[in-house]
Amino acid sequence: MSRLHRLAAGILAGAALILSGGMPAAAQTEQSRQPDKLVFSILSAEGQANSGPLWQPLLDDLERAIGVPVEPVFGSNYSVLVEAMRADQAQIGWFSALPAVQAIDRAGAEVVARTVDVEGKDSYVSSLIVKRGSGITLDDVAACGKKYTFGIGDAQSTSGTLAPLTYFFSPRNIDPTTCFSTVRSASHQGNSFAVANGQVDIATSNSVNTVFLTRQNPEVARQIEVIWESPPIPESGILVRGSLPAELKARIREFFVNYGQGFGPDADRQKAVMDRLNYSQFRAADNSYLNPIRVMKADQARRENRPSDVAPPVVSPWQRIKQVGPFALIGLLVLAAIVMNLRRKKAPAALAEGQIPSPPEKSAAAWSLDILLWGGFAIILIAAFGTVGLPNIGNLFSNPERMQTYGRDFLNPDFSEWRQLVGLMWLTVQIALWGTFLAVFLAVPLSLMASRNLSPAWLVWPVRRVMDIMRSIPDLVIATLFIVAVGLGPLAGVLAIALNTAGVLAKLFSEAVESIDQGPIDGVKATGAGRLHEITWGVIPQVAPLWTSFALYRFESNSRAATILGLIGAGGIGQALFENLQAFEYRTVSTIAIIIIVAVTLIDMLSQAMRKRLL
Repeated sequence: MSRLHRLAAGILAGAALILSGGMPAAAQTEQSRQPDKLVFSILSAEGQANSGPLWQPLLDDLERAIGVPVEPVFGSNYSVLVEAMRADQAQIGWFSALPAVQAIDRAGAEVVARTVDVEGKDSYVSSLIVKRGSGITLDDVAACGKKYTFGIGDAQSTSGTLAPLTYFFSPRNIDPTTCFSTVRSASHQGNSFAVANGQVDIATSNSVNTVFLTRQNPEVARQIEVIWESPPIPESGILVRGSLPAELKARIREFFVNYGQGFGPDADRQKAVMDRLNYSQFRAADNSYLNPIRVMKADQARRENRPSDVAPPVVSPWQRIKQVGPFALIGLLVLAAIVMNLRRKKAPAALAEGQIPSPPEKSAAAWSLDILLWGGFAIILIAAFGTVGLPNIGNLFSNPERMQTYGRDFLNPDFSEWRQLVGLMWLTVQIALWGTFLAVFLAVPLSLMASRNLSPAWLVWPVRRVMDIMRSIPDLVIATLFIVAVGLGPLAGVLAIALNTAGVLAKLFSEAVESIDQGPIDGVKATGAGRLHEITWGVIPQVAPLWTSFALYRFESNSRAATILGLIGAGGIGQALFENLQAFEYRTVSTIAIIIIVAVTLIDMLSQAMRKRLL
């Protein structure tokens, strides 16, 4: 028994070691010790004078929530604050994306939350800015020639250096040091002032700096023009030193995730604090949310033929299961369906004379196909739950006062320009009408060539692929191509709607043709009529009602779709809609929405009347 006891004690000790992460006793003691004070580091180009009053109310709330004094420290030097956390001179901090990655790698930091701006975005963009009215374009920047001076960010800045190099300069094989006459490094704020004052021709900035500049120095902001923006970059995050006690880290995470959420006077006060920081919430996150930065750094290192200065992205087993799991489950369902359908089917037993046959039953093979179809649908639906952000649907009710602000304007429409807006809506209807009309003429021959019961296989396949392409390219993309060819205006909208709708109607028309009765065609063929007569008298009369219904429905849909084309200058009421949205004229936007609703309702009533007369 003593040997068993020793064995059991060894197993328990090993389990305890594993559960504790294999940490030595001293390390565990250090991690469990409650600190006397937490130093909160803040990366701020604006310095303590401007940023201190914005952050201090939040830090005071944090101190009360966790019961530990919190002392802020501000700095614009990324590496210094990372090293401060590494040396345990700072235990918690707000870091932008790239310094956050370095704090994780060098200081063993852990992400507890990521920031979300007032528009609900948890990412931002880097930008290149010039003085408004300077006439400098992206082509001028790419031409180099040492004609301009350039302001770049800190060497470790994500949006000030890494993103412009990764997404603009490196793909064009441009080295800023040889491209510009002078290259100077400064903060976003410093570069913005330099551009506005004419000291620098071109500089890097980001969308966050644009918001703060517009709020605090509107005169300077009005003198600046953005000529390039990067793809989305992960927003900043709240990081804690990994050696903090687990219970304290949990309290810090809970504080930030819940800060400014809910209702009541305290929540309203917290929301006001975050509004001044240009945030709407702190969303729960872990180290993996910064993987795009690691990928950017790895790509940059490969282009420069050197090792990356940050670790590559690490995909945890659970994340890999989440990525591959749905496809694996669907693969198993497919395999099961194949096996069940390959099994030899039993021949039906012979019935005795006068015996009543039993009702038919669905075979196991048929059941397997049903399970594959509906099971695959359920798996994809569940797997997409987190991807589409449904866990955050509660945010819809977390800021009702903002919705009330917008709602007040929407419920008070401005009809002062209703005649002009009705005229634009009529133009939109005309765009949709002509687009649908041209689409029908394209769709009829395409549908006949794509119908398996009328055309040979060598013709059906390529025509169907052409139809796929026509309806797969978004209207906005097609309209942009036509704008390049025919210029701004409604003609580009008509052509875009015609091409896209033709692909949709051709598919619907061909499916209607494939479902017709072969008898009338054979009857026309028996009279000695040609192929064209077979289609005219044997096919068209059978499919005309369905074709008419499909065309009328697409006309209704195109009346709504044509409003979106105004976004890129294709004419109609959509252009007025987006101009007023950008100008925050929500009362006029409400009027436009009412006009669109009335127009679509009238079109629907007209379509119903036409169906009754034609079908």
